[in-house]
Amino acid sequence: MAELLTLARPYAKAAFAYASEQNATDVWSNALQMLSAAVQDEAFSAYLNRPELTPTEQVGVFSKLLGDVQTTQVSNFLTLLAENDRLLLLPEIAEEYEQLKSQNNNTVDVVIESAFPLDSVQEQKLAHALEKRFNSAVKVTVEVNPALIAGVVIRAGDQVIDDSALNKLEKMRTRLLA
Repeated sequence: MAELLTLARPYAKAAFAYASEQNATDVWSNALQMLSAAVQDEAFSAYLNRPELTPTEQVGVFSKLLGDVQTTQVSNFLTLLAENDRLLLLPEIAEEYEQLKSQNNNTVDVVIESAFPLDSVQEQKLAHALEKRFNSAVKVTVEVNPALIAGVVIRAGDQVIDDSALNKLEKMRTRLLA
């Protein structure tokens, strides 16, 4: 996974830099999300990876998929990816692009994994505390995971704050077995 992200990062940075210059970050974001979803579909991915398809034909398949979202610049970007055999990196490129977009907007996407559903007051308190910690606006997504037993796991980019009972029990288990 880290390898793929390392390969995808320069493409995402280039796409974001270009989209920012053209004031088209949302257009590129939509296109990359659609392309990412397509590549993650097994049937589409299998069709795309057929050895007889040339890079031009691969880009043509994506052009049909994108329809109105297709621009010459997105097409050129896809051509570059196809020629370098990097089309399968589109999910990682889209993810990295969204992170760059969030950083540029001074927002952080935060996923809060909780053992139990959070009410709106708890969610607002956590969001407020995280805004102070990251010194930027946060966009919170809450996921319920009963396996945590109690507590929360907070993910913001590559930072993880694990305050779950499951984590504490695992640490205790490791200390006892050492």
